[in-house]
Amino acid sequence: MKKQKFSLVELLVVVAIFGILSSLLLPSLANARKTAQASLCKNKLKQIASASFIYSDDNDNYAPLNDASNNGYWSARLSQQGYLPEITASTSNENSSPYKCPNGSALVTYYTNNYSQNYRLGHIDENGTTYTPYPITSTHGNKTVSYMDSWYVKNTLFKYNLVENKVYDSDDQQAIIRHQSRANIAYLDGHVSVLTGSQLLIIGSEANTTEFWIP
Repeated sequence: MKKQKFSLVELLVVVAIFGILSSLLLPSLANARKTAQASLCKNKLKQIASASFIYSDDNDNYAPLNDASNNGYWSARLSQQGYLPEITASTSNENSSPYKCPNGSALVTYYTNNYSQNYRLGHIDENGTTYTPYPITSTHGNKTVSYMDSWYVKNTLFKYNLVENKVYDSDDQQAIIRHQSRANIAYLDGHVSVLTGSQLLIIGSEANTTEFWIP
């Protein structure tokens, strides 16, 4: 039986078809990957919020304090006290870390993370200024933020974080809206949803006494 040979033209047509199919499939695969990463981030936020609720049950209804003056970050408290897995500087950037967003910036040390805690839940800044914590109870828990995607590796969410150059940072990994132009947010009632950049800018322009901030 005589073997059939392909002409150069036929081979070029086949290559061209494969090229067209690849160009059509690659964007879909990239979007699917981004969707999967956003889902992983949501699951981590739910894990953090759940751990914080359990912590509050053991600590007079207060979330873990974020004490930046003594490196007593809320994430370190949750891990060191057994509410979330213990991590180290060498494992902080692994996907197994509850504090590493798959789309976020590389973490400097184990206590920095890609998620910010609402400063109204308790914060002491580097200079020792204390923001008195509110109890982690609320009649509008579906409106009050507990944790959300941070700008860069900031542990605490303030009103001044919700500005254009942080929400829409030119570095995609530092930007707050790093999940297909949206940010993942966990609320005090435990649910996680998304907000767009324009929605975050509106919140940033409002008073920090709204239901978004205060339980």
